[in-house]
Parts: sequence; C-alpha cells; structure tokens
Amino acid sequence: MSAWRFRLLPAALALAGAALAQSTFVLTAESLQPYTPAYLGNGALSLVTTPLATDAAQCFVAGLYDHSPGDVPRIISAPAWNAVDIYNGSHWLNSLHSFSTIEQYRQTLDMLHGNLQTSYLWADGEKRIALQSEEFVSRERGSIAASRVRVTPQFEGTLTIRFPLENWPPPQRYQLAQIQHLDPAAAQDPWKIWYPGRLDVRRVNVESHGDGAVFALSGSAPGYRTNLAEAIAISWTGAPQIQIHQRELAGDLELHLHVRPRNTYTFTKFVSLIRSPNDETRAATQKAIEARARGWESLLAESEAAWEHLWESDIIVEGDDELQRVIHSMLFYLLGSARKDLDMSTPPMGLSSSGYFGHIFWDADTYIFPALLLLHPDLARPMVAFRSRTLPEAEHNAQRNGYRGAMYPWEADPDGVECTPRFAFQNASSENHVNGDVALAAWQYWQATGDHEWLSREAWPVLRGTADFWTSRVKYVAARDRYEIAGVVAVKESDVGVSNDAYTNAVARRNLELALDAARLLQQPANPKWQEIAAKLFVPETDSPLLWFPLELPHSRQQTQAAIEHSLSDIDKQQTGAMMGTEFYPILAAELGDRTLIGRLLKPLVLPYLRPPFQVIAETPDNRNTSFITGAGAFLQQFLFGYSGLRLTDRGLERRFSPVLPPGVRKLRLKNLTVRNTRQTFEF
Repeated sequence: MSAWRFRLLPAALALAGAALAQSTFVLTAESLQPYTPAYLGNGALSLVTTPLATDAAQCFVAGLYDHSPGDVPRIISAPAWNAVDIYNGSHWLNSLHSFSTIEQYRQTLDMLHGNLQTSYLWADGEKRIALQSEEFVSRERGSIAASRVRVTPQFEGTLTIRFPLENWPPPQRYQLAQIQHLDPAAAQDPWKIWYPGRLDVRRVNVESHGDGAVFALSGSAPGYRTNLAEAIAISWTGAPQIQIHQRELAGDLELHLHVRPRNTYTFTKFVSLIRSPNDETRAATQKAIEARARGWESLLAESEAAWEHLWESDIIVEGDDELQRVIHSMLFYLLGSARKDLDMSTPPMGLSSSGYFGHIFWDADTYIFPALLLLHPDLARPMVAFRSRTLPEAEHNAQRNGYRGAMYPWEADPDGVECTPRFAFQNASSENHVNGDVALAAWQYWQATGDHEWLSREAWPVLRGTADFWTSRVKYVAARDRYEIAGVVAVKESDVGVSNDAYTNAVARRNLELALDAARLLQQPANPKWQEIAAKLFVPETDSPLLWFPLELPHSRQQTQAAIEHSLSDIDKQQTGAMMGTEFYPILAAELGDRTLIGRLLKPLVLPYLRPPFQVIAETPDNRNTSFITGAGAFLQQFLFGYSGLRLTDRGLERRFSPVLPPGVRKLRLKNLTVRNTRQTFEF
C-alpha cells in the first residue's frame, strides 16, 4: 500500500493549494481570432461568451424547452439580457463588420472564480474608447447573473449607450418529428437543425428612474406548461439624457451622455431569470432590483466564494501544468451545467448551446454523472433523480413499443418523453443499451453514498423496471441454450440491426444482476427470469473499452493489450471519432500498469479536441460541435478510476489495482472526494 495513501485535509490547506495553482485556472485570449465561445454557468442558467462581450449572447435556462407542432422539443435561448451597444457618433460597436478597429485586446476566463473579463481599445479614427467588461453567472444565487461595462473615451463629445431587450428571431423550422430523411445541407451540418427553441413573449416593459432602469419580460414555452420571467435592473454613472423605445414585444433604453477624455463611465446590469409553471415576473423584477441594491462587489464576492468552495474538491496533477489546465477546464464546464437543487439531467453540451436540441442522452448517465459523483455527489444526484422522476414515462414508452417494464428513451425531453427525431427513429426503438446505462448509474449512486433509503425509494423501482424490460427484449435460442438480443443499434450507431452487440448484451446482463442485488439487499421479491437470463445471456468478445470499464468484465492481459492496440491504430490514422468511449482506453493501460502506453494514449485522445482560446471541447477533432461535456466527463474518469486504481464497489471506494501515473506526472491528488458522507483526499 506504499504507493498510495489518503488523508483528510483541512479546508484552509485546500484553499491554499488552490491559490498556489491559480494559474492553471486561468485561460486568456490576446487576439479576437480564432475564437470558440465558452460559457459561464451555475447549472440553472448560462451565458455564452462573445469576443467583444457587449453583443447579444445566448443564455440557456435548465428545463426551459419548446415543442412546436411537427418539430421535436428543443432547449430555448432566453432573450439576450447582456447586450450593451455604444455609438461613438459614427459607428455602433456591435455592428462592426471587422475587428480591424479593435486593439490591445485581452479576454480572460477565470475558472477559479467563474467570471469573464474583457478589455480592448476601440480605435475608430479619432474616436478612441477603452472598454473593460466583466460578466458572471452567480454560483450562489441560481437565478441571478450580472455584467458590467466601463467606458473610458479619449475624446470629448457625445456617446449613445443602448440597452436592448428583444427575443431572438424565429428559426426556420424543420418538421423533425415527421421528416424521415434530412436534406443534404442539414445532413452535412447539424447546426441547421440544432437551432434553439423559441419563447412566446407576452409582454415587455421598460421603466427608468434616477440613475437606473428596470426591464421586465414574460413569456411562455410553446408545448409546455412553462413560463419564463426575465428582469434586468440597470444602473449607470454620469448624467445622461434618457430615451425609452417601447414596442409591443421588445424595448430598449438609450442614454445620451456627454463624455470627457479619460473619465470612466460605468454601466451595470443585474438579471434574474425564473422558470416556473406560473408567471413570476413580479418575483423576477424584485430579485433583479434586490441584486442591484446589494451591489456588484457584494454579489461577485459571494459568487466567487461559492466557486472557491466547489474547487475544494479537485483533481490535481503535479509536474504537468498543461495537463492540469485541461483538467480544470473540463471540470469548469461540467460544474457550469450542474446544480444540486434541480431534478434535471444534463445534455451532451450542457447549457452551452442548443446542440443535440438539449435532449438528455446516455451521455449523462455513463460519462458526465460518474465524473461528478465522487467530487460533488450533490451535483451528480439530479441526473439520477431525473431518471427516477421520469420512470412513469419510461414505463409508458415500454408499453408503446410492446415491452414490459421500463424503456428509457434514447433522447429525452425535460419530462422524460421520447423525442428522438423521425430520421433517427431506429435509435429510439433499438438503441436499448440506454436502459442498462440508467440502471448502472443508479447503482453507482448507491455505492458512492450508501443511502439505503434512496436505494429503496428511488433506485429499486428503476432497477426493477429496467430489468423487466430485458426479460421481454431477449430471445431464448434453444439450439445454443442461451439468450440473445437481436435487432439493436450498437454504441457505434452506424451499426443498425445488430444481433448480440457486445456492449448491449453486457450492460443488459449487468442490469439484471444489479436488480437481483438490490432485491436481496432490500428483501424484495425478484423476478425469477432475471437470474435465468443473466446466467445464459450471450456476450461476445469485443475490443470496446466499455466492457473493461465501467462494466469491469474480466479479460486477459492479451485481450486488453489487443484492445489498446486497436485504439492506437485509430490514433495513428487520426480516426478517433467522438470524444466518448475512446477516453477509457487509458484506463485499460492503467490496469496493465503500463505507463508508456498511457503516454501514447492520453494526450492524443484529448488535445485534438480542444478549441482556442478557452479549451472548449469539440465532439470530434474535425467538427464544430463544441462544448461537448460528454467528452469532459469521459476524460476526467481516467484520473478518478484509472490512474488511481480505485473503483466504486458495494463497500464504497476500493483499490482494484496498483496506481500508475501518466508520464511527466509526479503526483496525482484526488482532493476531497466524498464517499459515504466522508471526505477523503487520496495521493498517488
């Protein structure tokens, strides 16, 4: 046991360690291009970054979806609240056709504190203006975000500052609930169909008073009994002339301000967004006004303190600052899409965009959830809580498809309803491994927490329902005296109509075994078919890493080596595909104790996926499907369950094999993992 040890660290020491490594929490852009947007989030809402930090940015609210007739449900981008436009007498800042007049540019993402800072000089002829912007989404207050712009002109004259509030233009709709084949353009570029849903705005009101103003907007999500209330409280310095332009469903406020050289003028916006079955416009307005009264510094300080508290649990590597920075960026984007007081799961791209429509996939259960489970079990819980809450819909889905038990959807909406587009109908009917993924996540939560009451109340119905599904999905083949599963879509989704897909059969067997284990623990009656099918369900050999991890099927050293060689061949051909299961191959190399193999796998399976300037994760090395936090979760599991040699078992967290670190890493510290209500720090 000399290769590893664990000990409890006092909070003060943990914070001191974070301060020493603060540089690995900072990502900086010093040019406007190339630029892939990042996002700030608190799990309830987000703000997508923009290069200038003054133009309208997308903001996604967890659980806010529309469902228009003929289309699929899709996450809504709330009306942009952050925009501040500036007219210098000749041009509007946000209407620049090029960035040629922007100088001294710098934008910094501070992941330790969850904020974005931007500064530059707008050098438009003799009208030179220095701008500084700061934005944050409050980690402490789920419905609050804020932005501040400081303007320092280098001339005397008049500036116009405009604060707009209007909905996004309606998208060109695809009838995705009906279309069986995409047109060539959409088939080539998924962003043609991954447009955000739209809010039906009922009213917008703008009022000014003294040195401030308040915007209030209310709207409803078509197809759902969901409302959004959005309120913005604005404050400013100087003594401007004020103009309000009130339209039926939009409005803006303009300040006409006589400015002097080297004087700084500050414009601050505090927003509250509340998703509710009811119209909460009054409550949102009150929260925005209260935030403004509390003040920028106070709100920012409490949000930064909340972020620092989250970072008390961390994955720390010594000896490779580049790798450490990647780890922190992966964690930052995961944390921005998770919140403990929700019962919503997490889409593959978090709250960063409308990618994959914001639907819930097995990505959450298999890749995102385990990466948070030990570091932040309270943030992981909503993902399994979502599956428990939506069990009745999974049972209805099974009935609709002619099966027993519960059949979890391939793509789920906020209510757990199957919402896969018509052109991918085969995934909805036949990519059935999702049932086993849901069951395994439920069991992992019990392993990590030891919460017997949760196992009985929440997990057992899920385990029982998913196991019963498999009893009606398998087929007994008498000639071979075994059970088989025919006609599935494999994890590799180009494999359609497959019989005996290795991962599907293996995770189905694991699902049945977990239901039996839960029945014994809870002294509940077990379906006798579970044991019979689990014992005789055929699982063919494969080189998919998923059978090694998370399923932990026994393999010889030769089999493991062969699977890794397959991955290395893909790396050599630059054909690694989506950043998902491939991220588990380094875990196999760790099981072999082969540090050289880890070195050949680790960075080639992550660096090609990172986009500048903020290490945003792309789904594949060559597409623009970014902020793919599925990949972040998969990558982080290497450190939690691979290089550490640790695994979750029915007794908690245990060592399964000797730890082995990547080349160049002197020490791995898993700081403040929480297992069964005990916080521990492991060092390797």
